[in-house]
Amino acid sequence: MIKKGYWVSQVLDIKDQELFQKYFDATAHLLERGDFRMICGGPTHKTLEGEEMIFGAVLEFDSLEEANNYYESEDYQKALSALGDDVKEVVVRNISVFEEM
Repeated sequence: MIKKGYWVSQVLDIKDQELFQKYFDATAHLLERGDFRMICGGPTHKTLEGEEMIFGAVLEFDSLEEANNYYESEDYQKALSALGDDVKEVVVRNISVFEEM
């Protein structure tokens, strides 16, 4: 059985809301065509430990390999380009990859 892979994304700060929205819109068709499934996402309701995050999302992929490789995929890189040359100038975030237990 192939285990699923997951992205866990946590956003600490959005420095340019307009560009972040363009990125969010650019990823919508990737979700719609089934590149990944959004398990949950939205504003953070409570931070139990660590730095206060403002937004988070969990994305599910069919395998760990897909989750590991998706960031560098042509389609995701095209969507990511909506953030400009330096992602950190638009959004401060962590994206981590995990494997299903």
